Amino acid sequence: MNIAGLDLNLLHVFVTIMKERNITRAGLKLGMSQPAVSNALNRLRHALKDDLFIRSPEGMRPTQRATELAMPISTALSDIESALKPMEFDPATATNTFTVATADYSALTWMPHLASYLSNEAPGVNLHTIPLDAHYYEKLDTQEADFVCLPVNVAEIPSRFDSFTVEVDWFVCMMRPDHPLAKYKDIPLDKYAAARHLLVTPRGEVHGFADDALEALGMERRIVMTLNQFAAAPVTILASDLILTAPSRIAEMISHLYDIHMVKSPIQPPKNVNGCLLWHNKLGNHPAHNWFRKQVKRAIKEMIVTSDEAFLQG
Repeated sequence: MNIAGLDLNLLHVFVTIMKERNITRAGLKLGMSQPAVSNALNRLRHALKDDLFIRSPEGMRPTQRATELAMPISTALSDIESALKPMEFDPATATNTFTVATADYSALTWMPHLASYLSNEAPGVNLHTIPLDAHYYEKLDTQEADFVCLPVNVAEIPSRFDSFTVEVDWFVCMMRPDHPLAKYKDIPLDKYAAARHLLVTPRGEVHGFADDALEALGMERRIVMTLNQFAAAPVTILASDLILTAPSRIAEMISHLYDIHMVKSPIQPPKNVNGCLLWHNKLGNHPAHNWFRKQVKRAIKEMIVTSDEAFLQG
C-alpha cells in the first residue's frame, strides 16, 4: 500500500494495543479517550483491510495479519524515535522506564542492588518487571519488554537478539530439617529420584533440567507440586515431605529466614545453560539501553561478592 496518506500516529496506537490487549488501557497509555482509540483502530483497519484485533474474553486478540505486522511496525517506530532523539543519556535527569520479563530469582538476588543504584543515581528512571512466559522472544520483538532474563542455551538464541550471562549458580536440594534425606551429605541419585519433588517453574512447564538428566540415565522423578515463584517454596517445604532443587543463592537467602536444610544437589544444570539477559540487537547501541545493561552487570558483580561474603561468614 502507499503510505503517503497514512497517519503514522495510527501505527503508534496499533503497537500500544498489541502491548495492552485492551482499548481502555491503551488509551490511558496514549493519553487518548476510549472512543478516540477505537476510531483510530477503525481507520487503521480500513487502511490495512483487516480487522487486526478481535474482542475475546482475554481481551483484544490480534489477527494473524496483526501478529505479522507487530515486529516490523514496532521496529520501524523505534528506528524513527531513535533517529529523532538526541543520542545522549544522563541518568541523573533521565525519566526512562525499562521493562524486564523475568522470574523472581532476579528480583530476589541482583535487582535489590539495581534498585539501590536507581534510587541514588537515576531517581527519575523506572523499572517494571513482567511475568516470564513462553512468549519472551515475541515480547522483545514487540517491545513489550526491553529485556528478558532467564536460563537459556546461548547457542540457541536467535541472531536478532544479543545477550550476556548474568549469573552462574550451582544448585542445592532444600528440605525440612527432619526429612529422611537430610541425613545425607551427598544424596544418592536413586534416593533423589525416588523423593517427592517440588518444582519452581515461572513459565509453567512441569519439567526441569533435572528431569532431562535423569531421563538420560534411564531414571525419572515424581514432581508432586509446582509453584511459579520461589517466595512460596519454603513454607511449602516445611509443611510437607517435598524437596526442592534450587539455585544456591536463593537457598542461602531463604535459609536466613526459615529453618531449611540444604545439601548440594546430585543433579546440576547443563554447562551450556546460563542465566542470561537478552535484548533486541536493534536497540544495542541506544545510550539508555547501554547504561541499563552496565548497571545490571554492576548489580550482578555486587550480588556475587555479597553472596560469597555471606557464605564465608556463614
